[in-house]
Amino acid sequence: MDVFNRLKRLKTEDFIWLIYFFIAAFAVLSNAYERNYDLTNNISSYKKSKIINIIIFFIVFFIYLYFALTFATDLNNMERNFNNKNYRNTLMQLIAALLFLIGGAIYLVQEIIQDDEIEFGII
Repeated sequence: MDVFNRLKRLKTEDFIWLIYFFIAAFAVLSNAYERNYDLTNNISSYKKSKIINIIIFFIVFFIYLYFALTFATDLNNMERNFNNKNYRNTLMQLIAALLFLIGGAIYLVQEIIQDDEIEFGII
């Protein structure tokens, strides 16, 4: 990969880290709404928490999709040689990105179809 493309990718990843900062802030806000719902049974707080979680998982899904597509493109531009350490590392990164993408999709679908309060952890 040439220096220009590497710098462009790093700039994109910097932006993704900023997005993660806001995701963390909104996750804390979502927990505050969920806490309010647990204490007061305020359905409005539950709905706000749910909407925030759906938005978070939707954004995270596309972040994982970006990484999966990036690693897939990198693999397509490499010679297929399992003896090449860079090829193996990129393949492992692609597999990890695909697993995160699948997990993110599952969390997104679960949050959308969930009708009652079910506890789960956020990646």
